[in-house]
Amino acid sequence: MKRNLPKPEFFLQHTIPGRDDYKIVRLIKSGLNGLMFEAFATNTSHTVACKIIPRVNLVNAQESQWLDEIRKVAILSTPVAVRFQTMTAWLDEANDIDCVLLFFEYIPGIDLREYIKQHLHQIRVGFIEDFLKAMFALLHNMEQMHVRHGDIHAGNVLVEDCTGQLGGPDYRIRVTDFGVTSATSESQARDDYDQTALILQELLANINYQDCSPLERYTYNVLNTHFLARHLTERDRTRDQLARNPEGLYHKLLDIPTAFHREAQVKTKVSLSSPFDYLSCEQIGDSHGLLRSLYSNKFLGVTQIEDRNNLVLTGPRGCGKTTVFKSLSLQHRLLVSDEYLSTIPYIGIYYRCDDLYGTFPRYEIPSRTEAIDLPMHFISATLISQVLETIEQWTSVSFPDQFRELESKLTSDLLKLLELNPITEPSGNTFEALKFAMAKQRKRARLKHRFTYDHPMEGLWGPDILPTVCAAILRQFPSLDNRPFYFFVDDYSMPKITLDLQKNLNRLFMQRTSCCFFKLSTESPVSYARSDIDGKSYVEGREFQLLNLGLVFLHAKPDEKLAFIEDVFARRFGAVEGYPVKTLLELLGESDSRSYNDIARAIRNDKKLNVWGRHSLSELCSGDVFYLIGLVGRMIEDAGGASALKTSPAVPKLRKEIQADAIRSEAGSFLQGLRGTSNGEHLVHVVTAFAVVAFSYLKFRDSKNESSSPPYLASRIEPYEDLNLGKEALSVYRELLRYSLFIEDPRGKSRRGKVVPRLYLRRCLLPHFGLTFSRRDSVELEPSEIEGLLLNPNKFEDAYRLRKPFSEYGPSVRMGTDDVQLEFTDTKEEDI
Repeated sequence: MKRNLPKPEFFLQHTIPGRDDYKIVRLIKSGLNGLMFEAFATNTSHTVACKIIPRVNLVNAQESQWLDEIRKVAILSTPVAVRFQTMTAWLDEANDIDCVLLFFEYIPGIDLREYIKQHLHQIRVGFIEDFLKAMFALLHNMEQMHVRHGDIHAGNVLVEDCTGQLGGPDYRIRVTDFGVTSATSESQARDDYDQTALILQELLANINYQDCSPLERYTYNVLNTHFLARHLTERDRTRDQLARNPEGLYHKLLDIPTAFHREAQVKTKVSLSSPFDYLSCEQIGDSHGLLRSLYSNKFLGVTQIEDRNNLVLTGPRGCGKTTVFKSLSLQHRLLVSDEYLSTIPYIGIYYRCDDLYGTFPRYEIPSRTEAIDLPMHFISATLISQVLETIEQWTSVSFPDQFRELESKLTSDLLKLLELNPITEPSGNTFEALKFAMAKQRKRARLKHRFTYDHPMEGLWGPDILPTVCAAILRQFPSLDNRPFYFFVDDYSMPKITLDLQKNLNRLFMQRTSCCFFKLSTESPVSYARSDIDGKSYVEGREFQLLNLGLVFLHAKPDEKLAFIEDVFARRFGAVEGYPVKTLLELLGESDSRSYNDIARAIRNDKKLNVWGRHSLSELCSGDVFYLIGLVGRMIEDAGGASALKTSPAVPKLRKEIQADAIRSEAGSFLQGLRGTSNGEHLVHVVTAFAVVAFSYLKFRDSKNESSSPPYLASRIEPYEDLNLGKEALSVYRELLRYSLFIEDPRGKSRRGKVVPRLYLRRCLLPHFGLTFSRRDSVELEPSEIEGLLLNPNKFEDAYRLRKPFSEYGPSVRMGTDDVQLEFTDTKEEDI
């Protein structure tokens, strides 16, 4: 309740008695025991804050007693404290005015109470950190000078407007009214730490937690559960070393980002209970330490991925596309403290398309041309936010001085570049605030997409905005050494990301610039659109490179492939404490080094194909590493589990028969699982028909490629001419590639000299069908015959399967009519 306050109108536009150079020009606010005015000196253009207190509201009759309390602020050295300057009196008996006038440094801006009103539920975490830094600096200085404030509250905390100052912050936190409470109130002074805690509580209540970044959420939780709940309210330093310890609190506040990254690393150190946990990178989630421990730097194809080209990365499910993309991102490297961090040639940004699909499911090109850029606006805001997050994390650790120097200016420049209104809150010129603005733009795109028929669509960003932002960042951060940005866009696959949506976004992802390169992962070569909505076609080798990990593994040198697979398993065995084996050699052993021709001759003699050993495991891989991990897990389970390995003194720990049976059974399980998918039964029939024909070639046909006339070892289809499939056959063909039942090599060359797509049967299926791992021979077919295989596999098998020696067929091998059934298992058995 206000006491004894004269009407403010009496003072307005009047000069101050004894200080005729100053005139009262504006009421700033009215308090409980006094009025705060702005006073201006026309001769010096100087502004002061003038607090007018009725003398009757002063507690002590003697001026020296209460004035000494106010003067104590003069001994403080911190700039947080608003300076007391002088005092005078205003006595006008005719108007019953008897007041004391206190002159303070004038602070342009608003008090914290008004600031909170203007930013309800929109306070930034960074603003709260700045408030606490200022308060801890003030409390530390007051402790040194044996001074207390006694009435810290939101009305006495000022948010000084510093916009327009070159090189400085946009705002500063200031505290005023030192000693005024002691001069005007008989009540006991309030505890400064308790009052700071109350303000912190009010600020935290106005945080929109859902819109916070991971670092902001972590900071919020620390401020709420550590600073508010314990440090600021605890009085006993024996129970809490940071209680009443402003210097310690200040340094803990500064250490929050470091603690965030440190805890992220600790949380990611997840041990495995079994080497066969986490068969996919998605199951690992954000456990970056675990990802690092399981990721092999011998990954095949990583050199091509890191080339300075736009890239479309494809391969069988489980081949490691997500793993390698995540592992190459700068954010991952920061979290795991990568030792090569300072030498990386690019800034990797990882983005998975889950929220893109969630925002634009079943997307079609809109009828309104103004709405075409909605997905582009969404993806641009998303990736810009990721860029800011990554740059902030890296530079604040590696080049902190440069980041602090450039953050405000660069943020301001980016706001102008993005044609966004300046952020009015004091913490506007920060990356955190700019990321918050990007979150708003994402929401804006989501909302407009729901109402494309009538919402205004002005201000949407086109495909040029992201490269422009990246170039602006690189230009202003000298320490980045013009490293380009690599955007690792994961799971960019049809039908999840529709054809129309891909054509829309390809206007960005196929751009060729010196500062941005886009790496897109897709589940197969046919789940990616090679054009955009402007009608532009993108040519492999010119606009982008296509890297099929299935082909990489297929054509890799045996030693390189084996070294990678051994490293994968060694990491997994080593991640389980006390696991009874450490290497594949110890577990699987080494099979006899027999030639493919010898193996095929044994099969011709009705010997059972037993595939075992670490080299054979490597040969099974078409890039589908997760399949091999599950396969070895099944072998160990069939042998009785890890406990059985401990009791086995032999090497290999797993018997040959167990390995071979698991290899055949796992391939059968894979095909059985495929039968449960849409059109899966037909796909299995296609694969089986080809495999039966290829096996009949091994049994009854000799190869002309070698002088010894060995068995014909075909595990691929080679067209005589380029394929020109009908719609139905093309659909089956694409499904075969999508599930990687065949690995397409588009750079094949037919016997007629044509460039044709060779089709290799998935390697893990070869032992199941009794075929060797040789890549020497092909089943050569006309395009029409391949179409027949795709549309009517049973008829194809019946017509093309050899039932007797090839030489007995005469001029044509398509005329066999004997009803001979091939047997893949027999009573005779030989280890291959």
